[in-house]
Amino acid sequence: MDSELVEEVPRFLNEAYIEGLVKKIENSNEIKLTKFELKPVTKKGNHYASVMIRIIVDYVLESKTTKEVSLILKTTYDEKHSEEEGMKILKDFDIHSREMTMYRTILNDFHSLLTSIGDNTVFSARRYCEDLSTNTLVFEDLIARNYRCANRIERLDLNHAKLALRKLAKFHATSIVYKQKNPQAYVTFDKAFLSRDYVDARDFCLKNYDALTKVVSKWPGYEYYAKKLTKFRDMFIERGIDLYTPDESEINVLLHGDFWTNNMMFKYDSENNPIDVLFVDFQLPYWITPAVDILYFIHTSLKEDLRMHKQNELVQFYYYALKEILIDGYKYDGKFPTLHEFQIIILKKSLQVLISAFLVQPIILLDEKVDSDMFLLMGTDEKSMQFTENLFHNPNVVQAVKNVLPLLDAQGILD
Repeated sequence: MDSELVEEVPRFLNEAYIEGLVKKIENSNEIKLTKFELKPVTKKGNHYASVMIRIIVDYVLESKTTKEVSLILKTTYDEKHSEEEGMKILKDFDIHSREMTMYRTILNDFHSLLTSIGDNTVFSARRYCEDLSTNTLVFEDLIARNYRCANRIERLDLNHAKLALRKLAKFHATSIVYKQKNPQAYVTFDKAFLSRDYVDARDFCLKNYDALTKVVSKWPGYEYYAKKLTKFRDMFIERGIDLYTPDESEINVLLHGDFWTNNMMFKYDSENNPIDVLFVDFQLPYWITPAVDILYFIHTSLKEDLRMHKQNELVQFYYYALKEILIDGYKYDGKFPTLHEFQIIILKKSLQVLISAFLVQPIILLDEKVDSDMFLLMGTDEKSMQFTENLFHNPNVVQAVKNVLPLLDAQGILD
């Protein structure tokens, strides 16, 4: 077992369980394991909501063929964490059940819809099997197909951004057509990031918001913004709930819901240019404006100059990609906004910029050398509170906040 393995190995994950997985994958009971190895999928700080383990298995099939397979196993945290703050939020959102539904049904149907119009686009890794008794999903290991994550701290350049946004547009367009054919398809995806029903997520946001305000108040020359942030706090949650309430008079899509650097894996050509991207982590799908996914991506995952100077251009790029597949490909004849109308939607939903840049990106830009986990992020004890405040001392985060605060203020978001 790798010494850098994720913090805990699920109790059920033993040789017999792994052998059972391989039997399902091969659709054969004639399997004999010869060796298996457990390795971490990512370094600390690269994922929080699940336990993820890479399993490399050597085995003999039907007494004659020697084979090796690399699997990704994704499951929930151990029951010993059940009363901790972070687990309460994960249970409220039922993220593992959502993701199982996405892989079991929705994504397969999306791919079939695309195939029906002659488009072979694939959104995700292949799902091998699931185990409801342990909340476990098992996927192919995309590294075996030469896909890899980009560097979350260095962030994505324009080529990566356009590749991701083009495929996101296809995902969103397909979700519209799918709902048109299956009106109740997303009925279980009814929990938004912020709502009146789920207090824990609101507490998490306010905890980070208060840490941001405290740090900004200590910066010379930023007294004006500190006062603005302090005054806006009382309106923040209510505005956030409005943001995450679908407006049926506007265009809505099925969100990916957590569309940032580490939830996509890129494939590269011989000159290291990105040529394809696949999405992972479908735990937070929700039917709402595409502005949420777009702004979340731009303000968590793109290089600073793109965030500051290319948002309108990238929104335009996404819009035309969406229009191409939805109108030209699927022959959709429903209401569709003009580009100008769509840019106005993006502007109206700009509170998502504050959430993404100020509350989420500081976590994403956390140095890999810093110990962190879900329970530090969501906790309310002294150690957790200090950890959250320290996020805003990261030079990359300081630069982002100083860049974005004036923009949000000029747009009236803080009023």
